[in-house]
Amino acid sequence: MVMVSNGYQDFTRFNRRTAMATVCKKVKIGSKRGVPEFKVEWEGRPIPRPVTYTRRSEITAYAEVCGPRETVESAWTEIKDCAAVGAGAAGLAAIFTSGSAALPAFKAAFMACLRGKIASRATRVRVGLSVKQQSGRWSKV
Repeated sequence: MVMVSNGYQDFTRFNRRTAMATVCKKVKIGSKRGVPEFKVEWEGRPIPRPVTYTRRSEITAYAEVCGPRETVESAWTEIKDCAAVGAGAAGLAAIFTSGSAALPAFKAAFMACLRGKIASRATRVRVGLSVKQQSGRWSKV
């Protein structure tokens, strides 16, 4: 089952070993505009002329959190708060440039924050980082 709403994605799995539903959710932790892209196309008849187009992309960083459904859903507000704390500790610039290099700092700050908010239930939660780039439409310059 996949649901997309409220800025996060919800992936539900059933863990046969522990006989409990595991849910994974994504929370947006930041975004930035990418560099402009340019292209030139030849247009017109009978004599083609060069036409320049440009577009911008947006790069968005997400924290992906997985754990038992009841833990993730009951602590979702705390998880979002701790994702913001982790992003601050790892530095969004580091996440955008190299998510794998920023993960240890992010994870340490996230888990420390989460342990302070939901105590021992925090050990059931797993976290990762992802970055997605989405390009806009081409427009004439």
